[in-house]
Amino acid sequence: MSTSTFRLFFLFAVLSLATSGYRALAIAVPKAIQPHRRDAMPAVPTFTRLYDAMIILVPDANAHITESPFGEREYIGFLGGNCTDPTTGEVVANIVPYVGGEFGIISSENSALYTEVHLVLQFVDDGDIAYLSGEGVGTFGSTTAAVTYLRMETNSASRQELVTTPLLLSIEFPSDLQRTDETVALFSLFTMDTA
Repeated sequence: MSTSTFRLFFLFAVLSLATSGYRALAIAVPKAIQPHRRDAMPAVPTFTRLYDAMIILVPDANAHITESPFGEREYIGFLGGNCTDPTTGEVVANIVPYVGGEFGIISSENSALYTEVHLVLQFVDDGDIAYLSGEGVGTFGSTTAAVTYLRMETNSASRQELVTTPLLLSIEFPSDLQRTDETVALFSLFTMDTA
């Protein structure tokens, strides 16, 4: 915008204010929001345990951390593991090795662990693949644990309801399973009840 055009626009704005007052600059203001009725509140979601799992991580997983502008970035690869039925203990899926990992941030502001998980499963019954990804929050240190919201992509015909259902991953890295030669994490995968 040239200087003369700006001056002309400024003069027009001043004259509009002088002749029309504040109405010249009026904007639509929404009506007051009515308070919510207690009987109209959304239902509290509930979840059911879908799988329990053991996942093998790169050796000395805590050494796979580097400085980043926001804190410390994790680069923890997944080397395998499996998911089991929480009732029967039967293996339901294997974690595809060398694909996926945890790429979260340990915040320099509040020391919280902000997870970024990518995981690939292969189901035992039909051989189909599932890709899971999500983000969450937790703690890092003597007790490292997090809850992560996940979504699943799969072509497994018997698991299509999981593609459109919110999933939660609760993961823990027990200190007795953290060694320089092998690191193991435990997690449970929950599905939101739809009833």
